Amino acid sequence: MLSSDIVSEILAYRPKELSKFQISALQVKPGGYGEGDTLCGTSCPQLRRIARKYANIPDDECEKLLCHNLHEARFVALVILRHKFFSDPEKIAHLYLDNTRHINNWDLVDCSAPYIIGEYMRLTNNYEHVYKLAASDNLWENRIAIVSTLSLIKAGSFTLVLELCEKFLTHKHHLIHKACGWMLREISKRNSATVIAFIKEHHNISSITKSYALEWLKKRKTIINSH
Repeated sequence: MLSSDIVSEILAYRPKELSKFQISALQVKPGGYGEGDTLCGTSCPQLRRIARKYANIPDDECEKLLCHNLHEARFVALVILRHKFFSDPEKIAHLYLDNTRHINNWDLVDCSAPYIIGEYMRLTNNYEHVYKLAASDNLWENRIAIVSTLSLIKAGSFTLVLELCEKFLTHKHHLIHKACGWMLREISKRNSATVIAFIKEHHNISSITKSYALEWLKKRKTIINSH
C-alpha cells in the first residue's frame, strides 16, 4: 500500500465542508497557530480506522504520509507509528524525532507523543531527547516534551514532569500552560499532595495551568461532598 492510496482514502471520507469547530480548534485560519495547514475534515474515528487498516505499511511509506501537506494524513501516519512502536522502539522513536517539524499542531502531538517518545523514555530511561525538545524554540517540540511525560506519570514517575512544568512556568504560549496543567491533573489522580505542594511552591504558576491541575481534585471533592 502506497501513502498516496491512503491519502485518497482519507479524502474519500471528507465532508462537503469543514466545520467551524475544526477550523477554530486547530486554528487553521489567518493569524492562528495552524495557519497554512491543509484540512479536509475527515473525522478522527474514521482516521483511526484507516490507521488500523494500514498499520503494517512499510516505514518509508509511513514517513511519506507523515511529511504530507494534508493534516489528516499526518494524523494517520502518527497513529500508525503508535501501532508500529513496539516492533522496533528505537527505529520508530528516531523516525518520529527526525520529523517533528511535521508534528505541528496539538492534536498531532497529543495522539502520538506519550505513546512513542514517552514509551521510549520509559523503556530506555533515557530523557536526553525530551530535554532537547524542551529547550527548543519551537512550540510543538515543547509540547511534545511535556505531553510525552504522560507515559512516565502512568508508571508512577513524576520527577521529570515536575521539572518541565517548572521550566515552562513562564512559557509564552497558552498551549504549553494547558499541557502542563493536564500533566499535573494526571499526577493529582495518583498523588494529590504532590500537585498541591507544587502549586503552593510556585506562586507564578499561570491561572490556566492551575485551573487544569486542580480540575480533578475539585470534581472529586464535589462528588465526596455530595454523598
